[in-house]
Amino acid sequence: MADPLRGTNLTETEVLVREAVQNSLDERRPDVDRPVRIRFDRRVLTGDEKMRFVTNLSMNELSERRKHFRLSHNWFARGNEVLDAIDDPSVGLPILSISDFNTTGLGGRWNRRGSQNDRFFNLVLSIGGSLKWDEQEVINTDARSSLGSYGFGKMAFAMCSDIRTVIYYSTFTPDEHSAAVRCRAMASGFLPPHSVEDIDYAGQAYFGIDSGEERIPRKPLIENEAHEWIRALGLPSRRNEDTGTTVVIPAVGSTTMRQIVENCETWWWPRMRDQNPLQCVQFEFFDAGSRIAGCNPRSRPQLSPFMDCYKLSKAKRPGDGYEIHDVKVRPEGKHRTAGRLIMKASKLPNDIDDDDNAEAQSLVNHVAFVREGLVVKYESGFAHEDKPPIVGVFMPDVKTETLQAFVFSEPPTHDDWIENSDRLRDKHPWGGEFLRLTKNRLRNLTRDFQTRQTPLPPDGLTNAAAFLRKTLGDLFRTSTRRTPLPTPAPVQRRRAFTISTRESGRRVIETRPEDFAIFRIGLSEHAPVESALATVTVSLRALADADATPADHIPCEVAGPNGLHRGQERAAFTVKLHRDREIEIKASARVHECWKTQWEISVDKNDA
Repeated sequence: MADPLRGTNLTETEVLVREAVQNSLDERRPDVDRPVRIRFDRRVLTGDEKMRFVTNLSMNELSERRKHFRLSHNWFARGNEVLDAIDDPSVGLPILSISDFNTTGLGGRWNRRGSQNDRFFNLVLSIGGSLKWDEQEVINTDARSSLGSYGFGKMAFAMCSDIRTVIYYSTFTPDEHSAAVRCRAMASGFLPPHSVEDIDYAGQAYFGIDSGEERIPRKPLIENEAHEWIRALGLPSRRNEDTGTTVVIPAVGSTTMRQIVENCETWWWPRMRDQNPLQCVQFEFFDAGSRIAGCNPRSRPQLSPFMDCYKLSKAKRPGDGYEIHDVKVRPEGKHRTAGRLIMKASKLPNDIDDDDNAEAQSLVNHVAFVREGLVVKYESGFAHEDKPPIVGVFMPDVKTETLQAFVFSEPPTHDDWIENSDRLRDKHPWGGEFLRLTKNRLRNLTRDFQTRQTPLPPDGLTNAAAFLRKTLGDLFRTSTRRTPLPTPAPVQRRRAFTISTRESGRRVIETRPEDFAIFRIGLSEHAPVESALATVTVSLRALADADATPADHIPCEVAGPNGLHRGQERAAFTVKLHRDREIEIKASARVHECWKTQWEISVDKNDA
């Protein structure tokens, strides 16, 4: 339990806000047409309030047990500081409660996980992940489906408690699985492993009543006992018909309400701005008993440009300064739509102070990965810092397999898309290549968009214009010499093969530049045979990409006598050549208007 969420760059508060809101949204009541409402309430208990809370949670027993904790567990150091002052009413005990409304609550079985509907067991008593994806193979994008709740990320609650303890209190609709119970309450702790006399303890502890079961010796308080215990702790109780869950985190010393508000804005602004009440989320914030101003992500200079892009998520045409792309890739030879990318040229206002300007620039040249209303990540690895500033939003396609590929690639904290994820490889073997191609495509589109924001030189000429005055020479794989681009290349004869360029250049197809070439290949008059098999390889190399740096080969489309070859960086195929006539090879590739490119074609004897 020292750090079950290691490997993430998120803070404990960020993980808490992302996980708590995500869990609540996943459990929206399907029979309610109002948005999910989430209330964050932070208080500092002192005096009688603190002692009542300490007594009814049996925190003195926890303080007594810690003498058996192994000293090597330094991660519990803050917990020891809290417990050192547990009997001092003058030392404040900060607690945070997170309550959701218009949600289902933690119903189902309390002592086993038979399905995802056993919500109490999944959240409170299970240690592993959820069954959400095992049971739900098809995503219903209108449902509360795939953000992924009650997995290892639930540890975020305990991680924000200095004593690694969490209280769960929930009301729900009773059914046969809940044994007609409609309210439960229980506390769980994740403590250092330790030994008492001859008994070893793993560290997981529960505050409840005797269950009579050896496997799970404690069970939750139910019905009136649950309500009374919550009131005894000094916490507000829920009505049975007001279904939902309240999570209480004691000793939440390092988490402030300002951090919570800012993180709700940073990671959940797409849900906050959604006009659909079935997708929207509403927040309430209370600090020291007083309600404070709610979230307003639009007022945050660094978030506002992303929100502008998000508004165009379903637009057919972008406005000035924007660009929209439906991103498509081809993993394992199959065309797939990855999602939609919207980009905006970022221009910072001149009338804001230095602090606001610094905040506004903190996410410039980032692309927000947005999945189902959660900002998974602000990706900084696509754009260049020394180019004109831009921002972007990318949203995965909602088709089942596509969306699953992104979900399965995420770690427990849902803060990245990892192409070498074991879970992704197990579910979708093509997923790793799909994500890699998608990220490469997003990188190219982002950098091309940046380049287009660069002002033209005073004479209006660009590298692309200069390139169009050049013709392409004939190249051979075995040749050590390259014909200079400005010089028209004559028909060359090499060994027994001839290659000539009938036509080449750059054209615009549906607003997108495209390089093309038509080659003719045959046997030379010196060939000792009338016909022969040969292997032809065609590729297009970017001598300088949109960033003015050498680049790799560009996927191209090549048509020859034996068919069409698409999406290959080096299209290689076998043809039959004749001495008395030439065959024609047509090649094309989508490029950026500022790229410098060069066609490469080679012919080798095929001995098959």
